[in-house]
Amino acid sequence: MIWGMEFSSLVFLFTFLPIFLILHFSLRPRARNGFLLLTSLLFYFWGEGVFVLLLLLSIGLNYLIGLWLRRRADGTGRRSVFLLGVGLNLAILGVFKYAAFFIGNINGVLKILGLPPLQAGEVHLPIGISFITFQTLSYLIDVYQKRAPAERNLRDFSLYVALFPKLITGPITPFRNLAPQLSRRRITPDGFTLGVGRFIIGLGKKVLLADKLAPMVSQVFELPAGTHTAGLAWLGILGFALQIYFDFAGYSDMAIGLGRMCGFEFPENFNHPYMARSIRDFWTRWHISLAQWLRDYLFLPIAYATLRRIPSRRRLGVKAEDWAYHIAAFTTMTLCGLWHGASWNFVFWGAFFGIFLMVEHAGLEKRMKRLWLPLRILYAQVLVTVAWVFFRSPDFAYAFSYLKSMFGLQAGRGDLYYPALYLNVEVAAVLVLGMIAATPAFNALFARFGRRPLLLHGRAPIRLAQSLALVLLLVWSVAAICNGTFQPFIYFRF
Repeated sequence: MIWGMEFSSLVFLFTFLPIFLILHFSLRPRARNGFLLLTSLLFYFWGEGVFVLLLLLSIGLNYLIGLWLRRRADGTGRRSVFLLGVGLNLAILGVFKYAAFFIGNINGVLKILGLPPLQAGEVHLPIGISFITFQTLSYLIDVYQKRAPAERNLRDFSLYVALFPKLITGPITPFRNLAPQLSRRRITPDGFTLGVGRFIIGLGKKVLLADKLAPMVSQVFELPAGTHTAGLAWLGILGFALQIYFDFAGYSDMAIGLGRMCGFEFPENFNHPYMARSIRDFWTRWHISLAQWLRDYLFLPIAYATLRRIPSRRRLGVKAEDWAYHIAAFTTMTLCGLWHGASWNFVFWGAFFGIFLMVEHAGLEKRMKRLWLPLRILYAQVLVTVAWVFFRSPDFAYAFSYLKSMFGLQAGRGDLYYPALYLNVEVAAVLVLGMIAATPAFNALFARFGRRPLLLHGRAPIRLAQSLALVLLLVWSVAAICNGTFQPFIYFRF
């Protein structure tokens, strides 16, 4: 992977983006989609080289299958072609993302049986392949279920899949929601100005918060298992919780801002997830576009299919509707974990959330509503923090050892590794600022930056203050990048 084209890189900020915007706005509106498609393919080629051919293959396959489904709206064999399309998309994802995982597990079984292991070379993981697959699958499902017409214009369909602001990290946007914008997008001064402000704020989140915490978090998680004291373990995982949030939320802000500059309105992806009152509430706030995709294309179909297969209203004293919820929630979240990474750690991470969704649905969430609000938030965040340990740790053994350290079940090596070694003034300041910025207080303070076009509303002193704040934030972020604190985007791995 060539990291040079991340949104928070100098080559993107001072070469790619300015040239793109100048050329984009110099063209007639009818020519902009074609130019944006070429630019998006160049963006992907810069990072992945020859694997842009895989992106083009995916576009071509899904375009042709969509047209076939459109022509055979009521014909025979329609279901078979749809399943073939789904299978091809999953096969591409499986080969490039999960081949090593499956072969490794098969070899574990073969070793127990005394048989020789399977040999396989290393498979490159193309960036954004998971997000691309989710979008193409949603397209085929919507066309098959007639919730959206198949796109006849190859250029517009290609742009839907390859659009560079959302290509690598989302937000995940179903075709039926983005299709109207592909043909009728409007670029306005208000929208462009809002997009610039949103991009700068996202850049600040990524560079000044997430990237500042990344070195400390890496150092803590690189220590041998069993050496962490309780204080050091909590420092590391709280740092990671803030790092991954501002890394991903910042990148989502930048993607939404870039989309606005080009006349697109992408969905919001985060809504203060660390203020959630339950695990269910957390998944309505974290990676919202993914949660909605999972709800529409996994959870609801599984739940309805389960209901159809339960012959009575109750089984083992549990309502059929509750059985459907439990099975769908656990299956969906386990698959969500597998989507995040080809490792049992991630599978457990997803299943962990699935179990607590089941427990909350069984009555815990209703009882929790009687508690004092801060206790409900504390309950949710302790569970989320525990889950992050499995997300960040290299394997199960390390994760369980880390949890034992967090909760004082092992002493660690306080004589060698203690919080003061990793908690300098800068890290402490970023932790405090990050905790504040993760609450609605940050949005209240900068509401105009996120919801109203800058420089266009309010009195002159307010407009001037807004402009200066954004310029300072941009200069500060660029200075941080130049000083070498740039860190690769975490979700590129997924």
